[in-house]
Amino acid sequence: MIHRRDAGATWSGNHRYHATEVLLPGDLDELAEVVASAPTLRVQATRHTFNDVADSDASLVSLERLPTRVEMVDDRVRVEGLVTFAHLAPVIEARGRALHNLGSLPHISVAGAAATGTHGSGVRNGNLSSAVRALDIMDADGRTHRVDQAHAWFPAAAVGIGAFGVVTAVELQTEPTYEVTQQAYTGVAWDDIAGDPERVFGSSRSVSVFTTWGDPAHDLVWAKSDDGAPDWVEQLGGRPVGDDIHLGSIRTVDNTTPRGTPGPWHTRLPHFRADALPSDGDEIQSEYFVPFSAAREALAAVREIAPLFAAELLVSELRTVAADELWVSPAYRRDALAIHFTWRNHTAEVLAVLPHIEAALAPFDVRPHWGKAFTMPGEAVRATLTRVDDFVEAARAADPRGVFRNDFLRRTLGL
Repeated sequence: MIHRRDAGATWSGNHRYHATEVLLPGDLDELAEVVASAPTLRVQATRHTFNDVADSDASLVSLERLPTRVEMVDDRVRVEGLVTFAHLAPVIEARGRALHNLGSLPHISVAGAAATGTHGSGVRNGNLSSAVRALDIMDADGRTHRVDQAHAWFPAAAVGIGAFGVVTAVELQTEPTYEVTQQAYTGVAWDDIAGDPERVFGSSRSVSVFTTWGDPAHDLVWAKSDDGAPDWVEQLGGRPVGDDIHLGSIRTVDNTTPRGTPGPWHTRLPHFRADALPSDGDEIQSEYFVPFSAAREALAAVREIAPLFAAELLVSELRTVAADELWVSPAYRRDALAIHFTWRNHTAEVLAVLPHIEAALAPFDVRPHWGKAFTMPGEAVRATLTRVDDFVEAARAADPRGVFRNDFLRRTLGL
């Protein structure tokens, strides 16, 4: 029996879905029935988005009632259904395997993170989509297709933004398990961060910098290393923080992962524990990607206009993402600096300040995060993605009736 529920809102409530309902099939046969009978349809996963990327004027479908499965096949792992990284990581760790990276919170779904190019940090670490090796995608007729690296559509579908159909399974590359030690530091001068980003972001496996763009007392360097606590941060004047850690105006309350001691990769790479509410919760997020080679200039441009958005900012986080070959990935063919903003949950005010940030970053061929708030017009988004026409052509071939298209895809990609 296909269940139904109200479409509700995104994770933090900043966007209420326009869709009339969410359909909840209990197995793949019911999912095929839902898909084949829908004039238009989008997938709702864990709802950790801040725009209308997963919205529809008609129905949404969720895989939350479908059986989940995690299966190791040699050095790859296949996940079926609505599996989150919090669910996946301990399973493969028990088999002595790991993923190359994780996002700042493990609560998000594997398929949803891949679809939007979500990422962790590290100059040598690609986004989470870069671990994808194959996808099972159900098309608008209810038929399932395997799209692997040999398939012509793979570079489009791996970061597919929901345009190719319903992803029912994802196959990821794994590697031998490893331990990570992380520590957060205050006291590193902004001039050292912005003046030598290669050293700051390249000296540990994963580095995040939290800043409010004007108050050095709130700047924080969060380093995650394979070989024990790093000494390079202390060489820059960094001092380890205690249990009471502040991320800008966000005061964490017993929800961050352990610092100062080594532990398995999946318990250290995320900032936030899987059993706790991540970040502030009552927030809006935006994120923009610029070439890492332009990091100094881009950071200076944002800092210059920081007074324009200071009243709405909770904190910014700076991360890095290695280049990939996925056609609409924010890191397509260029190592990227990701400039993230966590805002107060004031929709009108945030949407008013975003154009100022986008204008400041425009000279650096800025790309937005697909799942977060931005106001860039479609022509500006498409201008930096050299394979966007190929993506659109592949998506139209995969979904000739346009069942999986929505206002977001039409507005941003002209699909």
